Amino acid sequence: MSPTQRAFEAAQRVHDATDPFLVGEGPALADQLAEALFVVSADVARLRRTTSHHSSVVDELRGIDDALAACIGLARRLSTAVRSHAEPGNYADAAGVARDLARHLAPALPEATTLNVVCPASPALVAMPSSELRRVLAVLVRRVVAGLISPSGELALEVVEDRTRGRRQVPTVKLFVGHRALEPTEAAASADAVRAQVNARAGSVEPCARRGGGAAVVVSLPSAC
Repeated sequence: MSPTQRAFEAAQRVHDATDPFLVGEGPALADQLAEALFVVSADVARLRRTTSHHSSVVDELRGIDDALAACIGLARRLSTAVRSHAEPGNYADAAGVARDLARHLAPALPEATTLNVVCPASPALVAMPSSELRRVLAVLVRRVVAGLISPSGELALEVVEDRTRGRRQVPTVKLFVGHRALEPTEAAASADAVRAQVNARAGSVEPCARRGGGAAVVVSLPSAC
């Protein structure tokens, strides 16, 4: 298998492994389901309007449209139910989320790729809802792995609490995703992919050089403590 094929396989494995990790995005997924069903329903409605009333398929289209309307109602009820049982507040334990991501990633990585996860033993609370943090980490890991020259080596995932205090500083939690085969340009592109979401939570994201070679992306979020 060529290096390009190995890199593509690694990216596909990571993408598939992070899908279950994003189950924490239940409300957003339920909303997307309702939107998708609404689009299909609108298409069926247009088809009904352009179909002759004497056509044999009119009744079938009406039945499909009614079934889609019922599905949309169920999807919206699902969204409401998921939100009512969602984790309260706008904070997430970055260390716990990172460890959960590692549990999904580790079995899916190619043999030549190792996962090194470093997290504090105690919760590292950040001012970002869990579903948003999951999305940020999933997008970063997917983009980083997809941008590797070669997937061989160590994929690093690290959570660090920075409690430095100053006149203009607040405690932050930093999340690092890096690899020795990651080019600086790919690290910058990965950072750009999540910048809007991170900045919206008063955080920052930047590419940086990685100890031992390669590059990394560092996400800094305000700590809840």
